[in-house]
Amino acid sequence: MSFRWVSMWFLCALLWACTPASTEVREPAPTPTAIPPTPTTALITPTPRPPLDATLRQQIFTEVWTTINEHYLDPTFNGVDWARVRAEYGARALAAEDDASFFAVISAMVRLLRDDHSRFVPPQAVITEDQLTRGREEQVGIGVSTLPLSDGLLIQHVFPDSPAARAGLQPRDRIVAIDGLSFNLGSIEGPLGSSVRLLIVQPEGDSRELELIRERVEGRIEPLIRRLSDDVAYVGINTLWVNDMHEQVARALQRLMAERPLQGVILDLRSNPGGWRDVLSGLLGHFVTGDVGEFISRKGATSLVVTARNPDLRGLPLVILVDHGTASYAELLAAVLQQEAQATVIGRPSAGNTETIYAYEITGGARLWVAQEVFRLNDGSDLEGKGVQPDIQPSSDWTRFRFEADPWIALALDRIREVR
Repeated sequence: MSFRWVSMWFLCALLWACTPASTEVREPAPTPTAIPPTPTTALITPTPRPPLDATLRQQIFTEVWTTINEHYLDPTFNGVDWARVRAEYGARALAAEDDASFFAVISAMVRLLRDDHSRFVPPQAVITEDQLTRGREEQVGIGVSTLPLSDGLLIQHVFPDSPAARAGLQPRDRIVAIDGLSFNLGSIEGPLGSSVRLLIVQPEGDSRELELIRERVEGRIEPLIRRLSDDVAYVGINTLWVNDMHEQVARALQRLMAERPLQGVILDLRSNPGGWRDVLSGLLGHFVTGDVGEFISRKGATSLVVTARNPDLRGLPLVILVDHGTASYAELLAAVLQQEAQATVIGRPSAGNTETIYAYEITGGARLWVAQEVFRLNDGSDLEGKGVQPDIQPSSDWTRFRFEADPWIALALDRIREVR
């Protein structure tokens, strides 16, 4: 599955068909400019909807404008005259020639805020997000999740019994060409039964060409958890958007602890775009407890209070891996553990995209995300625009190595040995 991150992770929560307001989901969203990864959209054929009449268009537009007016984090709307916007874009929305153009006008209106967080999601994209939030990935493709880089699509995961798995593709392989075109001009997805030609470059430097037949592939989005040398647990989490991710991690860690005690933990959040607040709190609870910071909105401050989770790993040496693609609640996870659990952070500065957004279900099945909160750590610092600053910044490019030879993981193991 070559995910399309822009359509998948920008959307979240459950679909309410007709209610205008306030399903509050509290997610900081990934930003298109700051977050490299792009997982696949599921290929879902939405149920046809009747065209919107003028009354419904007016209702949808009013809900979007009013929700932003009442809840947006910055009361000055980043310098935008929001009252004037209502008159200008309201007329354009009602005059749009079809529903797609109508939704495009509303999306353009929300983008006027220029915050890379708030966004409007049309109904068909909401359907896709809801499925992916449940942790299932479906598509017609070859069965991989990928991370777009400047010179190719880095394979992050190969789904079992998929065309990619049968062809021997592995994580950290790069797809550099698709059907003879540059990787960013072709598509791994396509019609069921169609063929796709790929040029693959391996970390070892070898390349290979292969032709695969696209199939319908379904897979579970899971963490990667292994016991490394010296009884160090490796916990790789590439998203917090799967709503039971913290529970999956807890079960896997419990299994490791049942075998024999752990002597340290490496938490790999590289290119993780963030996700649900419950997942953030659940993961934190293995390492810290109590008040770890606060969310601040126009209505005041709300503390983030963490309760203990099983297994209790407090006091174990902890190293966190981050990079420029680590964003949103993944950044908060790293920053809180760096400050409250004295974790060592290795990598590159994270995205600095940590404003919290809330989801509002809009009439007709659309969704609006509104930036409503900032997060401050206990020392008063705010990561927005700054990101998590690593304690150690390697010069190597981790994407050029297999997992077993990853130099960042080797540095993390060395760090744990030093502090034990």
